[in-house]
Amino acid sequence: MKTAIIGTGKIGEAIAKKLIKAKHSVLLTNNKGAASLKEKAAKLGSLAIPAELSEITRADVLFLTVRWSHLKQVAADVPNLDGKILVDVTNPILDDMSYDNLKGKAASEIVQELFPKTRVVKTLNHYFLKWIDADPKVDNGKRIAFVSGDDTEAKNTVVNLLNEFGFKSIDLGDLATGSKLQQAGGPLAALNLVSYPA
Repeated sequence: MKTAIIGTGKIGEAIAKKLIKAKHSVLLTNNKGAASLKEKAAKLGSLAIPAELSEITRADVLFLTVRWSHLKQVAADVPNLDGKILVDVTNPILDDMSYDNLKGKAASEIVQELFPKTRVVKTLNHYFLKWIDADPKVDNGKRIAFVSGDDTEAKNTVVNLLNEFGFKSIDLGDLATGSKLQQAGGPLAALNLVSYPA
């Protein structure tokens, strides 16, 4: 499967590592261009490909890991992503570390509005970087990854990827309900939960 990371900061890099370990090629993109990502791609290995934003249409699944304050600009800069699966790993935290006022909406509903023809799936945003980067397998258990989305097929695709990474997925329902629970400030945010076999 061809994948892409939009915004290759530390969280994007941690997800890229997991995709590469699962043998998926990854397009690395940011707002500075492909040349700025050559060194990072070289460290990640041959499956990491530095790319321009204009090239991300080659990917089937795209992980959105940009800062909340950059969302609108990114939405304006990306090419047509009709039908693509957009995995929303963002949180509605402003640059001063306060929560954005979403006026009752879930953060992923805002993302869906900005990328209207994509199929948005929310996951991994409830974890701090150290837990995204860590091995999802803990002793004989697996870290839980919450998943929300309005498109069942897109959710299933993302769940399969999370399973490949080693997570145990729990479906929280649609974006309006589920993603509110897992976004920053929600009751499931920042919980490092592990599922153990009975």
